[in-house]
Amino acid sequence: MLLAVLSSTDIRYIKWLSLGSCALFFGLVLLLWVASGAGIAGLAESAANIGGYFPTIHRFATPITDHHAFYLFWWFAWSIMIGQFVARFVGGIATWQLLLALLVIRSIPIAIWFAILFYIHTSGMMLSGVLQLCMVAVGVIFVINSLDSLTRLYSENLGLTVTRFGTRIYTAAHWALLYGLILLYQFTPLKIEWIGLVVIGIYAAIYALTFTRRAQLRQPA
Repeated sequence: MLLAVLSSTDIRYIKWLSLGSCALFFGLVLLLWVASGAGIAGLAESAANIGGYFPTIHRFATPITDHHAFYLFWWFAWSIMIGQFVARFVGGIATWQLLLALLVIRSIPIAIWFAILFYIHTSGMMLSGVLQLCMVAVGVIFVINSLDSLTRLYSENLGLTVTRFGTRIYTAAHWALLYGLILLYQFTPLKIEWIGLVVIGIYAAIYALTFTRRAQLRQPA
């Protein structure tokens, strides 16, 4: 959390960390692929199994268990940050291009990643401690990069910026806020489901206002 807050103090740090984490992820994919010995044929055979998920997708979606509910509401809560972050960089992009970039292009490296992991699993290969450490390190960097983007967004929305308070106060205050939120989840009845329901309510209100004011929104500025 502290590293995420420090990264959020300058948009350049967020950009560098984002580019660096992507590069490390692709490097990790390549490293595991080479270590697995799958080759092109093994990777293609493993990736072909991805199509098997779609005919049986209902078995993964239902029944809704506590595990499903937690992550469903977690993603609803997280979606506000994702939406604001994406909106900053998609000006002038057509809807189909945005859909292609977010759902199709980004799914390709993820599919390759899980195809390699599936090959490793089915072949009974044991990952070395170094490879496991690399996986953990890349995962931690991704978490830091997500939290610094979140911190940057809400700090600007609330006016709690570095420019206003200075680096030291900004870092201490936002670290305390994030750590305090963790303590709330740990030691109070606060649940992610409540936050997710609030976000769903916000979405419903926005859609309702957009529908009722659609004629006004269509008017040229």
